[in-house]
Amino acid sequence: VTNPPIDPFREKVVMSLQCPIGPEANILNPSAKQVHRLWLKQPVISIPDLEVLKLTSYRDWSAHVLDTTFPASEGANGLLPKVQAICDEANEAAKKHEILILSDRLVGPDRVPISSLLILGAVHHSLIESRSRMKVALVVESGEVREVHHVCVLLGYGADAICPYLALELAASLRDQGVLDCNMTDEVIFQNYSQAMQTGISK
Repeated sequence: VTNPPIDPFREKVVMSLQCPIGPEANILNPSAKQVHRLWLKQPVISIPDLEVLKLTSYRDWSAHVLDTTFPASEGANGLLPKVQAICDEANEAAKKHEILILSDRLVGPDRVPISSLLILGAVHHSLIESRSRMKVALVVESGEVREVHHVCVLLGYGADAICPYLALELAASLRDQGVLDCNMTDEVIFQNYSQAMQTGISK
């Protein structure tokens, strides 16, 4: 909270949602590496954008996907071991990759998703403890994310970028069913959703 409150409309010229992601160089040792990062115009990314990140070879970077689901058969007792396993996997992946993607895409009747906020916070702090957090970008691919508040909280917990795939796929499905304008392309749907998120985050 700021006093006086920030006005994202009148003060737009000095506000930005741009997100530099990827390895950060030591600010105490100035070098060109400090700007060798990937700049996103804003933190909410589309499904195609996420696929690009998964396959990126930008500056010889690579991405690693961390599955944030676990077998439903394990019940509640399977949660903590899986969280620890993901944290361990993230620490190992940080040694070889520059982008870590926390994804619940494998969710289904037999697999339960871990709360994106819970696993993001756990991985974020685990990487801090191992002094690896500044070496990687943390991207969240989650079906939980729908509202501005969800995005803001994830950003506050350490996410560098967020792909709300289920919200985007739902909007596309509504278009295909004729509930939304049938002339809207996937790109238009994303731009409308993204703009709404940006306005909400700025407020």
